Amino acid sequence: MQQIPLALDLVTPTSFEGFIGNDNLLLKAILSEQARGRGEVQVFIHGPEGGGKSHLAQAACYHAGSYGRPAAYWPLRQLGGQLAEASEQIEAFALAVVDDVDAVIGQEEGEFALFDLINRAREAGVPLLLTARLPPAELPVRLPDLASRLRWGAVLPVHLPTDAEKIELLRGWAQERGLELPHVTAQWMLAHLPRDVGTLLEVMERLDRESMIAKRRLTIPFVKEVLGDLPG
Repeated sequence: MQQIPLALDLVTPTSFEGFIGNDNLLLKAILSEQARGRGEVQVFIHGPEGGGKSHLAQAACYHAGSYGRPAAYWPLRQLGGQLAEASEQIEAFALAVVDDVDAVIGQEEGEFALFDLINRAREAGVPLLLTARLPPAELPVRLPDLASRLRWGAVLPVHLPTDAEKIELLRGWAQERGLELPHVTAQWMLAHLPRDVGTLLEVMERLDRESMIAKRRLTIPFVKEVLGDLPG
């Protein structure tokens, strides 16, 4: 996988509007302003796996692009040793987004490449968005200078949405596609499936297809039938 401005093998555009959680309103506002070339020069967001960091990272790229600002999205878990090459391209973009910073933490070569990228972004005046599971102070960074660079800008947590917000999202997603997802079915899904939003939406995609084929409503028995032998 190579560094591609804006859409790096993304299936559909990702928006800030699609990211739920009232506790994330300020975070979305800050990222939106940064993508437009205003506000924070460097932002570091952190949160648990499945919490939506990549959604926000990709949304920032699309938002920048909508204002004619070329953006680069570099997911470090997929890029591997290509970070040094990415660093050399930094001046070509109006926003640089480095997803999953923790993928290179603890690796001498990877840490130095990330250190170099941050320095180049600052020198070129390119806004930089970084993501990781943990905040900079809790990452086991070996390179002291990198540890200080990661704390250069704003450090913000990504808050997980409440169950009520997840249910509202799932039911709204279904309604937009002409489906009715009963509240009790959505509750059952939260109780028996992985609770991260990405997985839940993947399940909804599958249920959408299967309900069209079977011409059946999204009842709990039908959902259990589609998903296999689940408890409850």
